[in-house]
Amino acid sequence: MLTRTALVAALALTTSCVPARGPTATEDRSALLAADRAFDSATAARGVEGWVSFVADSGRQIDGQGNFVTGPAAIRELMRGLLDDTLSALRWAPDLADVSRDGTLGYTWGRWTLTVRDSSGSHQAGQGRYLTIWRKQVGGRWKVEGDIGTDTRP
Repeated sequence: MLTRTALVAALALTTSCVPARGPTATEDRSALLAADRAFDSATAARGVEGWVSFVADSGRQIDGQGNFVTGPAAIRELMRGLLDDTLSALRWAPDLADVSRDGTLGYTWGRWTLTVRDSSGSHQAGQGRYLTIWRKQVGGRWKVEGDIGTDTRP
């Protein structure tokens, strides 16, 4: 009987020492949607530097030929021409986000638009869908682990 009592006491003590559950799934999804929107705003404000400020050290992006480009420096070079062109603007908005059960990985997907100014004014040069994979960093900030976009123009 003493063994059973000790086991119950140990189990009760162990259960009471489990850390309190962090943000709920709804809060995690909201935070990830906010991160995606902040990613868009930073890119609109600071161009390629805004873009890479959201890329994790191990982040990957797929280029136009389907190859992986890895890390902020390589991704900066890939995106520099598009994002530092003052005559064009890449903007996007997430449609939804989801987060893993443990709250460390997530994804967003949504729609992007590329607008270009020329001598006749602004026109939409491209539009499409994107999927971005995110990882929560130490300290709680979300950073991009993977990104791919596709053109949906007919």
